[in-house]
Amino acid sequence: MDNNKEIFAPEILSEDGSYGDRYSFFENDLVAIEKWKPKANYEIPLFCTRDGIYTAPTTLGEFTNGFPDFFSLDTGNLVNLRNVSRAEIGDYGGKVYFGEYDMHTSVNKLNKTALPENIKSAKKRAYDPRFVIGTSESEAGLYPAKDIYFVDMWDPKKNYHVPRFHHSNGFCVVALTMRHCQEAFPYLFPATPGHLINVSKVSGYDEHSFGTTVKFEGTNYTCPISQPKLKVLKKILQEK
Repeated sequence: MDNNKEIFAPEILSEDGSYGDRYSFFENDLVAIEKWKPKANYEIPLFCTRDGIYTAPTTLGEFTNGFPDFFSLDTGNLVNLRNVSRAEIGDYGGKVYFGEYDMHTSVNKLNKTALPENIKSAKKRAYDPRFVIGTSESEAGLYPAKDIYFVDMWDPKKNYHVPRFHHSNGFCVVALTMRHCQEAFPYLFPATPGHLINVSKVSGYDEHSFGTTVKFEGTNYTCPISQPKLKVLKKILQEK
């Protein structure tokens, strides 16, 4: 791969879903992506790396913890103050605007007084170097965190809430499906319907009567592979 991007994703410490204190991994460490079911009828990706296990952010709180330089100006928003172009303050609270556009979000009364100083301080800080895995108009990719204007929650359908991050070209939502992960990381190989693997990290495979598992360099992580896909993988490995 051309770049070793740093990807924003909360760390997962165990299968019960407890979170760690890290919020990113480097793309060169990515070994595989697999479907994870933290609860019934709910599937999100797990990013398995040589440095640990991470998952997709599904709440505004995860963005709040992962982006300490972003600021919550009102209930339900998290603002990248570096990208604020102007602010309006009134008795009701206020609004902040971004770029040359009418895109804006609200400021509550508690935050309006300190807003000018907070914006000034934010613009002195370094840009966040990470990328967010998102999807826009059903096409997924990696979006620079420094380009985010603000983050909020969106309800694309009833009882379904996803983080949405706004930028100059509109908005994207967090990528939560294997198809979107495949689009964001097109070099990954589909070992099974629920596993995408990084062939460049494969160290070998073990064939058993009950199936075959793939092994990877620098980690104890293994994953299954279907027989038809194993034949293709063997050919790819021979050509490496």
